Amino acid sequence: MPFLILVIIICMIVALFAVQNAVAVSLNFVFWSFSASLVLVILGAFLMGVLVATCFLLTMKAKHYLKDKKMREEMQQLQAENKRLQERVAMLQHTQLLHNEAAQAEAAKKAEPAAADKNAGESGSRQ
Repeated sequence: MPFLILVIIICMIVALFAVQNAVAVSLNFVFWSFSASLVLVILGAFLMGVLVATCFLLTMKAKHYLKDKKMREEMQQLQAENKRLQERVAMLQHTQLLHNEAAQAEAAKKAEPAAADKNAGESGSRQ
């Protein structure tokens, strides 16, 4: 509702401006020469300015959209690579753990015969 009231007020101001500036003016541009209402000249210049500004803003918005899209794609690729690398690190840590356990088991197997030989030597010397 407030927007409608604002639009009505602006339309009334433009209508008042048009009535007060209904004078015909002559325009010259390069090889053309013609006459038109002053209000039409002013409104035409305003609309051309709006058109140029809109084209500029749309160009800037399109560039921003494309840059944002490229950044999002790059971010998704980096997140996928990060996940893959985290999985690889977890796999390597698991492999390292298995190697450590195997080395400890191998060391325990080597220690058992040596301990058995030592115990056998001690029991033989006691008798």
